[in-house]
Amino acid sequence: MTLANIKCPECKHVQKIEIPKGSCLPFYKCDGCKKVIFAPKNICCVICAYSDKKCPVAHN
Repeated sequence: MTLANIKCPECKHVQKIEIPKGSCLPFYKCDGCKKVIFAPKNICCVICAYSDKKCPVAHN
């Protein structure tokens, strides 16, 4: 299991999130503000957009 620190673009809360193997994560629910955060249209996923890591798909 690989974890990333993801930062909510709404409230700036940072939480650890598991990076899925072989797929993108199009959204997640922030533990801080409880909003569902979606990836921007031009970016693979929320991990690539808002975290300190990239998902495996982005490296292909």
